[in-house]
Amino acid sequence: MTIKAVLFDMDGVLVDAKEWHYEALNLALENKGFSPITRQEHLSVYDGLPTKDKLKKHPQTKSLSLNEHKEINDLKQKFTFEVIEKTCKPNTVILETMAYLKAQGVRMACCSNSIRKSVEMMLEKSGVIDYMEFLVSNEDVESAKPEPDMYNMAISKMGLKSTEVLICEDNIRGITAGLHSGAFVLEIGTIEDTNKSNISKAINKIEEQELPEQLIRPAIRTAHINDMIKGWFVGDFYPSILKTKDFEAGVKEYKKGEKEGKHVHKIGTEITVIVRGKVIMCDRVIKEGEMILMEPGVATSFEALEDTITFVVKNPSAIGDKYHVE
Repeated sequence: MTIKAVLFDMDGVLVDAKEWHYEALNLALENKGFSPITRQEHLSVYDGLPTKDKLKKHPQTKSLSLNEHKEINDLKQKFTFEVIEKTCKPNTVILETMAYLKAQGVRMACCSNSIRKSVEMMLEKSGVIDYMEFLVSNEDVESAKPEPDMYNMAISKMGLKSTEVLICEDNIRGITAGLHSGAFVLEIGTIEDTNKSNISKAINKIEEQELPEQLIRPAIRTAHINDMIKGWFVGDFYPSILKTKDFEAGVKEYKKGEKEGKHVHKIGTEITVIVRGKVIMCDRVIKEGEMILMEPGVATSFEALEDTITFVVKNPSAIGDKYHVE
């Protein structure tokens, strides 16, 4: 076999722990009197970073001393350990995948942007630690993901070439780190994608193709709307379940009274379907089950008259194609 080892990220790949880290950090920030990180900020700015780097980016903590950062970080880790102890359990699909790879003679290791103690706790509580030759944490390298240091370290420690390794990653920083290591990367949407079928098909694809793509996306993949920025899940951006320049699609939820300022798209044609609720767009009341199409150049504001869910499609996908007007 060309592929001799599989390296796994931890959060969102082996353990569904992304929410744990997000909530634990916000608890620590609020405990110290700082504003929590919103979900959209988390997805667009902070996702996949070590806590110490998140604190360097947070507007209210970036100018604090290293000791003050350490206090917040230690408190965040305390909250994280508590939720791991209470919540982390074995996942049958993950365990079956580990057993399959071991039976095939494929070596395994874990490379995570988390600190060593939390990685060890999750591996132990999830029942996969015995399948791993070793783990690499953010404490073991000079630069964490998106730099490839930890993957380079793992590949070197195994005595392998990068082209003999498949990496399973779920966010853009980890994917970038994996690609820069020179290894093949299997993109994971949720831990449901870390399964025997996806990994075996990825390995077979590498084995069968003379010049295979370095980044592999499973034919069947999963995602969660909470992991998408402002509800957009298809388009020429990340995160998305389908990256394409052809169109954008999103599900958006508004509380009664929420508004968006008047804006225009210069490139994209937009269709909005009111799945639930009632809104004002283009000075018209659009009710549940109705839809409205706006060609490029048509300006509109938006107001939710009731709690509302919309489904929006734009053609094509054009990043930054939203211009606020008076």
